[in-house]
Amino acid sequence: MRILLSTLLMSLLTGLIVAPGQEISFQARREITVKHYPASIAIADIDSDGNLDLVSADFGSGAVSVFFGNASGGLDSETRIAVGSAPIAVILSDLNGDGHSDIVVANWLSANVSVLISDGHRGMNQVKNYPVGDGPTSVVSGDFNHDAAADIAVSNGFSNSVSVLLGDSKGGFREPLTVRAGSEPRSIACADFNRDGNLDLAVANRRSANVTILLGDGKGAFKPGDDLGVGDNPISVISADVNEDGKQDLVTAHPKSGFVTVWIGDGTAHFSPPKHFNVGAEPQYICSADLNRDGHADLVTANRLSGTVSVLSGDGRGSFSTAKNFKVGDFPIAVGIADFNKDGNPDVAVSNRDSESVSILPGDGRGGLIDCPNYPVGHFPRALVAADFNKDGNIDLAVTAFPTKVAIVLGDGRGGFGAPTQFGAGDGPRAVGAGDFNSDGNLDLVVGNDNSGDVAILLGDGKGGFSAPTSFKTGGGPSFLVVQDFNKDGHLDVAVVNRDSNTISVLLGNGSGSFSAAVNYKTGRGPSGVAAGDLNNDGNIDLVTANLGSSSVSVLLGDGKGGFKEAVDFATGRGPFSIVVGDFNKDGKLDGATANTAEASISVLYGDGAGRFGQPQNVAAGETSAVLTAGDFNGDGNLDLAVVNFGSATVSVVLGDGKGGFRAGLSFGAAAATRGITAADFNNDGKLDLAVANRDSDTVSILLNNLATRR
Repeated sequence: MRILLSTLLMSLLTGLIVAPGQEISFQARREITVKHYPASIAIADIDSDGNLDLVSADFGSGAVSVFFGNASGGLDSETRIAVGSAPIAVILSDLNGDGHSDIVVANWLSANVSVLISDGHRGMNQVKNYPVGDGPTSVVSGDFNHDAAADIAVSNGFSNSVSVLLGDSKGGFREPLTVRAGSEPRSIACADFNRDGNLDLAVANRRSANVTILLGDGKGAFKPGDDLGVGDNPISVISADVNEDGKQDLVTAHPKSGFVTVWIGDGTAHFSPPKHFNVGAEPQYICSADLNRDGHADLVTANRLSGTVSVLSGDGRGSFSTAKNFKVGDFPIAVGIADFNKDGNPDVAVSNRDSESVSILPGDGRGGLIDCPNYPVGHFPRALVAADFNKDGNIDLAVTAFPTKVAIVLGDGRGGFGAPTQFGAGDGPRAVGAGDFNSDGNLDLVVGNDNSGDVAILLGDGKGGFSAPTSFKTGGGPSFLVVQDFNKDGHLDVAVVNRDSNTISVLLGNGSGSFSAAVNYKTGRGPSGVAAGDLNNDGNIDLVTANLGSSSVSVLLGDGKGGFKEAVDFATGRGPFSIVVGDFNKDGKLDGATANTAEASISVLYGDGAGRFGQPQNVAAGETSAVLTAGDFNGDGNLDLAVVNFGSATVSVVLGDGKGGFRAGLSFGAAAATRGITAADFNNDGKLDLAVANRDSDTVSILLNNLATRR
């Protein structure tokens, strides 16, 4: 029995049992776009609505971005507030004693701190700036003079000092007091290290490779204590009682060596010789929380070079487990920890400077972070298709793998996949589809081969194995394909777009695994995507191509006999790379949607039921939007869209309202250079999941849908 891809998808859509209208969430890190190089983040409930909010200091813009939390655990669109020049560090603290968190920002180039007083809702009073030393790098808050008002201490990287600003309890500050530190102080922490009841400071000095202890006198002044020779350019320091003896300890991060150093305090502001624990490459920032809820302090570092966060579980005696590493964005440099989704487990937020984003990784309550699993599939995976190739009732994947293979990874029905089995496919496999081409009841594969200019048919044995390929010529550079019965003879046919020859090839199947010679039809320039459906409601399957080179789609109306009329073009956004069709506004007419690589958007094209499209309506997606898929991901009965963003290694999910409108995309992390995407129920829970081909990491990421099932 033959299985069409479209039939498989529709059965999955109609079988959903999730509660309708919920906020979509996948088992993957959440990615939030923060432009202008986010350098630091802070988390608290600023507007007093019971939901956590996030503030980012955006180094490149002279502003902070405020993301207010919502009841579903997500973050709303940003509110930007101008501060000083090159904001590099941000904290949240109640500066005027009204019970609301206010914002303090250290501005690197303008040598000042900006103070924003919250009104307890979503407003901020006028920004006030206070001078500090040259090149401020880090800021902390505490009551240094016992007047019940919050004070501020700032490390100054250029002037090799700490500025102490005593608060007036109304949100204002006095002229700064200056205290000497080491050479190029980069981070500052405060705690009572000698247990005299006064807050002290610890300053990590990058160039002098030490930590300076500054002992507070309880009146707002500080005197020098020990200098700890930590070595290897410490860039971040925190205080915590890691061995649970009631005395404050120190932890420092060292980019050059890739480790963190733990210093056990004796309660007199002296510290024992350090212990080192390896983390990812070039740790830039460190923080502490009880991630596994065992009562012991754990450590989290942001690792700039490896693009990861490391989690080290503490034993309560001052030692830590081997680091577990989790992928985030590019150049992560700061970390915050809070329970965003209100499940009782701490989550981790990471600011990624070069990918201009914040990654949020939900905690699993066991010391790990929830992210999508990645499975090896072969070199340079680009395209994939989901179907049950071995007839065990579980969805499997077929993935193209350069230079000549297609990989089969069999699903276990729980969202997991086995090791890949590779089969020869042709020269430069770039597109893949599935169907029963020889009418034997087993699924076969069709692969578009970019270099050899053909499609290859691999006949399936129903056990997950496939025959040697049989090839049929197409145009130049076949890159995307669809499988349908274009001539209504009961046999599956194939249409493939040819990027290099500006054509689409239609190959009619004979039901025995062979095809007639390709018939080529002209399209727009550089066709890179194709979709099929009855666009003019005449009962015949039509074709529509996404034309990367001409920023258009070409519609070719079918005659029901396997032939197609001359293409008619319609405008899209810039650089459409792929296309899907569906009835997005429920008017009984098929619409189209393209992913536009040149402008980080999706163009929605509403159909008139006669084979024509209206003007494109653009929806924001991610950087270098590439390949689309459609499905009802949040169970509200409306079609949504998911697109992989090649440049940011993310997936954006854009939720439809059933009236033709779409919400701005929610982004979820995958691995490196996301390229292809498909939707299916991989863990048999009745919800559509996503599989993403990651070209540069040679893996497929599985993003499991986290919506709660209906009870």
